[in-house]
Amino acid sequence: MDLHAHAERCMADTNSILGEARNWMQDFLSADQQKNEVITALIKKLQDTEADIGQLKRDLSAEHKSRNGFQVEAELYHSQCKKLEQKIDDGSFIAVLIDGDGAKFADHFIRNPLEGGPRAAQALRQAVREHVMSEYPELDNEDIPILIRVYANLNDLAKSLRFSNVIDRDEDMKIFAEQLTNSRTEVDFVNVGRGKENADSKIRKMLSHYHKNLQCKKIFLACCHDNGYLHDLREYSDRAELNRKIVLVETTPAEPNFKMLGFPVTRFDGVFRTKGLDNETKHNFSMPVKPVQPPEPRPAPSLPPPVRQPSVPQNPLDAHRVASSSPDQQQQQLQQQLQQQQPQQQPFSSAPNNDPHGGSASVASETETASRTPSVVNSGNGGTSVSYATAGGNTTNHQNISLQTAKSRKLPKTVLYNFEGSRIDPPTTHPANNPAQGTYKTKLEKISPNAFCNDHYLVGTCRRTSCDRVHNVDLTPQEVSIHRYKARTSVCPRGPECDDYDCYLSHHCLRDPRCTRGNACRFTNTEFGNLHLDTNEKLKPAYV
Repeated sequence: MDLHAHAERCMADTNSILGEARNWMQDFLSADQQKNEVITALIKKLQDTEADIGQLKRDLSAEHKSRNGFQVEAELYHSQCKKLEQKIDDGSFIAVLIDGDGAKFADHFIRNPLEGGPRAAQALRQAVREHVMSEYPELDNEDIPILIRVYANLNDLAKSLRFSNVIDRDEDMKIFAEQLTNSRTEVDFVNVGRGKENADSKIRKMLSHYHKNLQCKKIFLACCHDNGYLHDLREYSDRAELNRKIVLVETTPAEPNFKMLGFPVTRFDGVFRTKGLDNETKHNFSMPVKPVQPPEPRPAPSLPPPVRQPSVPQNPLDAHRVASSSPDQQQQQLQQQLQQQQPQQQPFSSAPNNDPHGGSASVASETETASRTPSVVNSGNGGTSVSYATAGGNTTNHQNISLQTAKSRKLPKTVLYNFEGSRIDPPTTHPANNPAQGTYKTKLEKISPNAFCNDHYLVGTCRRTSCDRVHNVDLTPQEVSIHRYKARTSVCPRGPECDDYDCYLSHHCLRDPRCTRGNACRFTNTEFGNLHLDTNEKLKPAYV
């Protein structure tokens, strides 16, 4: 019994030990599995990390190559920039732009034209260089060239100087201009011819050109006598770069608005006149007449056909066109002016006609010297001119005079100008939408691609010797009005200086003063500048 029980107990203990061993073995196997999984994961992680490190090494190597390439390019570009800067510095210059119609060289230069021209050029260059050395030491380089450009209406400038007794003959001014130009290769005196905007437009273009040119370090601009430049300079006054680049040169006292623009202003008193000429007055449309004592009676002469006063004042003896709106006003105003400008002449008083030979009406003169009394006549072909009665003296202190009067009863043609000297066109309206629009269009299409002759239909006679335009198609008055309006939409090639009484083109925008088309308007960017008179004040004519 005891053996059997003991055996069973041993079997039970053995089974318990085997069970526990199996559990331990299972735990060991599970732990090994987890260990293997951890080791496998670590190996995979190491492999991935190693691959990433290899990619980073390759990327770093590529970055090194790229950086080296960029560095080489940067050094190349830096070298090229240095060369360009050197080229710009080597070709740098200073520009001097002069409106010669208002900024005139000093008298002592012009009176001796052969030597004065080179001396004036040298004096101007020296004055500019001294100003640069004083105000802009970074440009203190004796080798930097100074380009001088003078723009002026040479013929009218010469007349103005001659009538102000600065020179004896017009040729002196032309010789001075030639000698000034020939003194140095970088100095030019440009004769722009007749026209108020000729010099202005060239200076505006050159100012824009030099401003964009990096090689131009400074621009000296002598134009402070003319308010016409204010509009252009005002556009640049807010630009810091140009503000440092432009220097205004004051000759005669500058208009106040120039000093409000913020540009530096200097003076070269030893080079330019500091006062206007004797016959210069701003916006002066008067026609002073100098009394002349004829040696003997002769037919009354007439002054030349009226000519509008140009931008550079002309000879006081020259005849100017009277800007007026009616012939009566022209005659009355011009007569009053002539009387005011001849205070030394005493009025004539009528006397009985005691001439036994039936001569002209005799009048008694309160002066002993013979004189001529001006009278105003309206020319039959347009304009207003002045004629003089010929006075012949005799021993009885009586003089015979004959007065020239207007022979034609036709109303004279007139041309209006404002105080700035710009021609003022009469107002116009678009033709009404009536049947004439259709008939005009039909006739125009029939002659296409040709066109109606403007002179023939709008002036009354064709002024061309060989005209290929159409003349033989009849147009009704309404159709002529339509054609006239079409012509008015075109800019006159002579601009605001046009003095043709029969001109049918426009000299400023026909929508003034309410044009809203901006740069799209054909009168905005013309060879004469912006032809918009954008205020009612500018559209008012100037009267004598």
